[in-house]
Amino acid sequence: MELFLEIVFEVYGELMFLIIPEKRMDKKYVMISKAIAVIVFAGVMALVLWGAILISEKNNLIGILPISIAAAISLAQIIAGIVLFKKHH
Repeated sequence: MELFLEIVFEVYGELMFLIIPEKRMDKKYVMISKAIAVIVFAGVMALVLWGAILISEKNNLIGILPISIAAAISLAQIIAGIVLFKKHH
């Protein structure tokens, strides 16, 4: 199970970092883009954890809301990354 979660996080992280174009950008902008991507990644993980805690501990279905927001943000970032990757290659 631990190996599966590690693989999922690795693939998810790589898909999220596709949005960062590294060829035509200055090093400063690449570092800023990576920092923003890491912050968004941490925010998405926090939303998922918060939603899971709300659902499991308090049996509160309002926990679906943070999980849905995290899924929407992740999906938007992954789609944007794939589109930009295909556009530049």
